[in-house]
Amino acid sequence: MQSKRKSSEEVSCVSVTKIKKTLSEEGFLSQNFRLTPLLRLQELESVENGIDGMVVLIVVSGTAKSTINGRNYELRPNSLLILRGDSAVGAFKSSKAAMGYLIHFSEAFISSVNHDAADKLMSDIMVGAKPCIELRVEDTTRLHAIAALVGRMSSVDGIYGEKILSSLANTLYYMLAAIIGNYSLSAMSGSDTLSRAGELIRQFASELVRSCHQERSVEYYASKLGITPKYLSLVCKKQTGRNASKIIDDAVIGKAKELLAQPGLSILEVSERLNFVSQSFFGKYFKQRTGVSPSRYKALG
Repeated sequence: MQSKRKSSEEVSCVSVTKIKKTLSEEGFLSQNFRLTPLLRLQELESVENGIDGMVVLIVVSGTAKSTINGRNYELRPNSLLILRGDSAVGAFKSSKAAMGYLIHFSEAFISSVNHDAADKLMSDIMVGAKPCIELRVEDTTRLHAIAALVGRMSSVDGIYGEKILSSLANTLYYMLAAIIGNYSLSAMSGSDTLSRAGELIRQFASELVRSCHQERSVEYYASKLGITPKYLSLVCKKQTGRNASKIIDDAVIGKAKELLAQPGLSILEVSERLNFVSQSFFGKYFKQRTGVSPSRYKALG
């Protein structure tokens, strides 16, 4: 028993020196995926908004403070910060000792990955509510190990080198998705009140996955859940920081992007599959919420 305790302590002690040795000084960069080497977080103090896809910051040492979507967060060692296209970063300041590394997955990369739709939607909802996650020791160790492998394998040439790196990038994404998914579940648990609200959000997310291609009204989903639209929006706002209509819009836009990425579907066919009265109305709806027209989004993809 004594030797097992010692082993556990050794695993939990992830030093900056050890990370420096395992993470490649050059990192890795491709069209849709980027992993930086260990860097001083002071270099990130002017963080830009309007991210393509998702950026994950993993803090290794020191502390940092950030304002995201109007809320203040403090990042400590073994914490993870997730920024997406809709993240509004107001400020980012770090201590001199703060170090970490960034992982960037483009929107194209995320669209190419196979997701469980309900889990992804639930994770998106919860990350929007709280983009900063405290990592468990075992999760930190796994992330560092995969990131180190990406750095080491970046020098492998030829087609097999590309396949190896592609597989590792997917592995890293799925590992992060698992961490975020576990966080989403634990964030919903606790008191009976929180559990009831969490269960309501889960049911809402599941119903959205089934019906967002046809229904876009808060009233529809509230009736399915047996509650009033006002109460659904109240619970969503309290639990996630977004009202029900915003969550519905995000789910519809996510489905629209998924369909627009399919080369065999025209914009008219996409609008019909999403139950819009016309292609023109779909175009206005999409552009109002994304800043680009469906045709522009399809061309960029």
